[in-house]
Amino acid sequence: MNELTPTLFAEVHKYLFNQEQKDFVTDVSVILSCIKKFDHISDYSFLVAPVSKTYEGYLKDFFLHIGLIDQYAYKSDRFRVGKTLNPSLRFKRFSIYQKLIDLDEKGEELAEILWTAWKYGRNEIFHYFPGNIKKIDRAEAENRIHMVFQAIINSGKFLNLHLKNHDLDPLI
Repeated sequence: MNELTPTLFAEVHKYLFNQEQKDFVTDVSVILSCIKKFDHISDYSFLVAPVSKTYEGYLKDFFLHIGLIDQYAYKSDRFRVGKTLNPSLRFKRFSIYQKLIDLDEKGEELAEILWTAWKYGRNEIFHYFPGNIKKIDRAEAENRIHMVFQAIINSGKFLNLHLKNHDLDPLI
């Protein structure tokens, strides 16, 4: 199991773009500490939900800051993060997955990390699949949160390196 330490929460905070995202992550930390006393819930998906919401907002900010989307797409209620990250759709003109591959030699590795975190840290949490209800225990919830946090940290480092390589100021 990947441990959700205060150090990990602090590192994720460094890469988040706004206070709302930081508040969602802080909420998860508070919830985790509160439910230590009562630890027999049938589905811990609710722990991952605030992190999923943070991740979606973070990815839109990341895509904007790295230049993969414009303000119109960023503000649009029709822009779909999951659709643009899906590797099965990488040959479509809107594919962020492909744009990351084209952007940098480490872009494909990052695209895969972002997609995997999206798939397990958001899609399986929010979507209902008949005959395959994804109930998760606490350890699995913490692993999924950890996966999303690592995706945020990895992409934040990628963004800062990209900005530095283009003679722009890193964000942190």
